[in-house]
Amino acid sequence: MNPLKTQKTDGDMQPAALHQKRCWILIVSAALIGILANVLFFDKNPGLSYPIFVIAFYGAFFLNAGKAMRIRPDFGWLLLIPVSLLSLTWLIFSNPLFHALNFIAIPILIVIQTTLISGRASEQWSSFFFIRDVLYGFFYRPFAYIALPFRIIAGFIRSRSGLKKNSTFLKVILGVIATVPLLVIIVSLLASADIEFERLVNRLPGFFFHLNFNDWLPQFLFAAGVAILTFSYLWSLIIPSGADRSPKKRQTVTDSGLDPVISVTMLSMINMIYLLFTWIQFSYLFSGFSFSLPDHFTYAEYARRGFFELILVTLINFTILIILIYFTRKSSTGMNLVLKSFQSLLVLCTGIMLLSAFIRMYLYEMMYGFTYLRILTHAFMIFLFVLLILTLVRIWRENINLWKGLILSSVTAFVLINYLNIDALIANYNIDRYQMTGKIDTVYLGTLSDDAVPELVRLLGAKDERVSARMENELLERKKRLDADLPWQSFNLSKERARKILSGYHLTFHPGYESHVEYQEP
Repeated sequence: MNPLKTQKTDGDMQPAALHQKRCWILIVSAALIGILANVLFFDKNPGLSYPIFVIAFYGAFFLNAGKAMRIRPDFGWLLLIPVSLLSLTWLIFSNPLFHALNFIAIPILIVIQTTLISGRASEQWSSFFFIRDVLYGFFYRPFAYIALPFRIIAGFIRSRSGLKKNSTFLKVILGVIATVPLLVIIVSLLASADIEFERLVNRLPGFFFHLNFNDWLPQFLFAAGVAILTFSYLWSLIIPSGADRSPKKRQTVTDSGLDPVISVTMLSMINMIYLLFTWIQFSYLFSGFSFSLPDHFTYAEYARRGFFELILVTLINFTILIILIYFTRKSSTGMNLVLKSFQSLLVLCTGIMLLSAFIRMYLYEMMYGFTYLRILTHAFMIFLFVLLILTLVRIWRENINLWKGLILSSVTAFVLINYLNIDALIANYNIDRYQMTGKIDTVYLGTLSDDAVPELVRLLGAKDERVSARMENELLERKKRLDADLPWQSFNLSKERARKILSGYHLTFHPGYESHVEYQEP
């Protein structure tokens, strides 16, 4: 039996049909490349590290390519010379311009060379259409087989344990293995988002007690990403030519999707973390809608902490839901019901986290007022709420086209945000807040468009001369600009309305109040 003989499914190969020694050598090689990349590059400027990494990459390539390489004196092999010389420039010179150019040129040359000497080029290197092979090497090969190492490892576990391929226990194990890296990311983000959750994580015994997520997580993700992409790229070059199919020839087979047992296992683990986080949120934030906070936290500090982490977790969850909805195989009625229930629970937990982020932003706005970014962020969160509702409906009504709903919702949301008149809204709220707190940033208000003029004139009657004088100076400059003659093609209703409003005021200039920032946000 040919050890490289493959069984075609969706373009990858079944792990059981792989030549075990060859695959494991490549997996180990790619893992070492990932570790080396982390040591050489993570949080460091390239220098000697660059030629070392290039040598290591070529070592892994030559070690695994074997008979796939075409050893003959041609252009492909000659490219080793410029690749080597350009790599050494990171060690010899310090010109930032050429470093930037070489940072792009060296990977291009490596892709060209490895494509040529492995015999995977569909065109001569001198042909214009050879660019397709280069693009294929950049945008397809590194991603074509990223799932294959996990399938190889799963096959190894199955063969060693004596479990059958369709064993439920094996599927659960696979679900756990697939979920652990995702949970590492999610737990880290949630720990950054909430002090109470972080304290709970830090109380975990043993290894996790001393674990610094912010320190090792980015390095782990960087090393793992480099390793997986390296494996996929090299594997696409060394497998038999007939198995290296382009995306156009790859077929999507419904039966080759995620097993429902694996999906349920993943959702179970993820939902347990989210239920714990949700319980913590309800324990002090939502309880009685009193918005009580953890000890030693002000509203501003709490609002700033974790807001973007919660938004990122929401987007991760939404991606998980889309993948599981569309790529999980159909099963028995009971299993489908369990899967839908777990998907719905994930939607609910995501909604609660989104509500927590919404409240954090609301608290921050109460302290520091409205800005473009804060308004748009709130609008984006409301949009995500709508998408979650659509997703929940799609979970239970499979005949609904979720993509159509997403597109229509996106277009509708974009039109609505255009007609919301954000400038007037910002000015109105911030002026109302000024009347209650005495705090306002007139410089920022002065940057708003003419849509805000109907609200800005309210500050002309402010009791604080610093506020009224500065705003009068701003509106005077704006009035001069609006009174300028413009061609009829430039007519604008907002500008005309602002011009008419300002023409009703006798504005004068106040020296000494040209520009000043009233307060600075933390």
